[in-house]
Amino acid sequence: MNELTPYFVIAVISLLIGFLIWDRFKPSHVFFSVVVLFLLTGIADTEQVISGFSNRGIIIIFLLILLTVVLNKTYNLIGLLDTVFSGTKRPGMFIYKMSAAVGLSSGVMNNPPIVALMIPYIYRWSKKRQYSPAKLYIPLSYAAILGGMLTPIGTSTNLVLLGFMESEGAGTLPFESFFLPGIAALIAGTAALGLFIPRLLPVRDAILDDYKKQVREYMAETKVVPNSDLVGKTVAEAELRNLDGIFLCEIHRDSRAVKPVHPNEVIQAEDRLYFAGETNRILEILKNFEGLDWAKKDDFQLGDDIEIVEVVIPFNSNLEGQTLKSSRFREQFDAAVVAIHRNGERLTGKLGEQRLSTGDMMLLTAGPDFDEKIETNGNLYTVSVISDTPEFSSKQKIIYGGAFIVILGCIIAGVFPLFHGLTAALALAVFMKLISGENIKKNLSLDLFIILGSALTVGNVFIESGAAEMVAKPFVEFLLPHGKIWIMIGIFLLTAVFTSFITNVAAVSILFPIVFQAVNDLNLNPIPFYLTLAFGASAAFLTPVSYQTNLMVMGPGNYKFKDFITAGTPMLLIYGAVVISMLTLLYDLHG
Repeated sequence: MNELTPYFVIAVISLLIGFLIWDRFKPSHVFFSVVVLFLLTGIADTEQVISGFSNRGIIIIFLLILLTVVLNKTYNLIGLLDTVFSGTKRPGMFIYKMSAAVGLSSGVMNNPPIVALMIPYIYRWSKKRQYSPAKLYIPLSYAAILGGMLTPIGTSTNLVLLGFMESEGAGTLPFESFFLPGIAALIAGTAALGLFIPRLLPVRDAILDDYKKQVREYMAETKVVPNSDLVGKTVAEAELRNLDGIFLCEIHRDSRAVKPVHPNEVIQAEDRLYFAGETNRILEILKNFEGLDWAKKDDFQLGDDIEIVEVVIPFNSNLEGQTLKSSRFREQFDAAVVAIHRNGERLTGKLGEQRLSTGDMMLLTAGPDFDEKIETNGNLYTVSVISDTPEFSSKQKIIYGGAFIVILGCIIAGVFPLFHGLTAALALAVFMKLISGENIKKNLSLDLFIILGSALTVGNVFIESGAAEMVAKPFVEFLLPHGKIWIMIGIFLLTAVFTSFITNVAAVSILFPIVFQAVNDLNLNPIPFYLTLAFGASAAFLTPVSYQTNLMVMGPGNYKFKDFITAGTPMLLIYGAVVISMLTLLYDLHG
């Protein structure tokens, strides 16, 4: 390394931040490209890269993801929800109960599956009581975020931070250091969610309800007349594939639905053909295809006949960046896409050529194999359909539940390390056949692994190149005269801004080196400042892109970007004030 190396590292990391904000490339590709650049220029060596990707914290994150799958599959969590919320009629009380249940669960389980479980439950609860679900979905995501800070294992952000601390020899953060500020933030946040946050959110129809009200804008129905030239031809022979801006998604025949429609499906007289896409083009279809006509009005029951399934593209889905055609969506899921919603708006144009993005909400017509295919595929979350939980014997549930509680207690008591305990819990689940090899494969995301390993490598380079010291020095010099509390406030606000636009893992990887350097230069007690970094990185309230559960609820809630700013700003202020106050009191930082 030479004297220009720190400047080069700062420039590259600045570009990394810019590309993440731009959001035109997958975060995994951006991070890994930076790692490769550091390798080729000699700034990072092979050992650094291997160390980053083999970090214990990364393995622990995947262990937690798999254990969450085990718990979701083994126990009837839907039945548990019914027990918790049965008889709850007032929205405010529902939010209090939901925040407590989701928050406490998020302290020991992976957040996205919890939110995925709750989304359809909230939809059903809201529809029963004629309450807008848009008032509840953002509070659901916020409750998961708040609960994730109760323990070191509650969110991947905390585990990435612990991975950085381990790699730099900075010690660790015990379980109890998270709990007191975390429970205070959860209580204050729950109060805000129940008292006034829903009042800031819009009354907005769910996308499925919007579809039912404006069904003719989504789909068009035609009928094959008896003497049509189309009768006896396959869909491909009739040239009803690859139409301009519109596609054939379903055929209804003798009270039976053919969906999705394959090229070799033979058209019969009296078939009702349903087209989706740019439905204003249906007049061109009727003009160009003789023997195809509007369905008569008394037969026209569009919306009642079509069963629509809502799905969301989760974070790190393999569908991100692909088109429906390139992903072979119909074959992969046995379903056809009727509409795609992004950032509260329905996408127009040719659906097959739209590049899919994380958080996209899609309306599908699903074939008979859809449930089975989505069960073994982690690239979509269903919203309006709840899959049945596989049945396990009561003996299995009791044995595994008891063992899991004992293992968790031993981890908290320090009897054995977190890694050992989680490994034992997963091994027991595999031995008891509570999770299959297919489920393990489905939930191990290569993209997430690349992001985590690359982030740790980039952070280590940031420190060891001297770039972190260059950035930290003016930061400390500016805030130090105002006292330690202001350094803490500065760390929190800077991290919260970063996490709002480049995700929490990226925020930790970029800001940990700065905090690490500042703590060492000033010889401070590191624990409250690392905790401030952790809580700031989880302050993902302001934007939908800041955390994957925000993206998950954006489509179902039919939200716009500004809805998160409106609800997230007061939540961020309350959360930040509580966390800073608690850490100041616990670690005596008045001076």
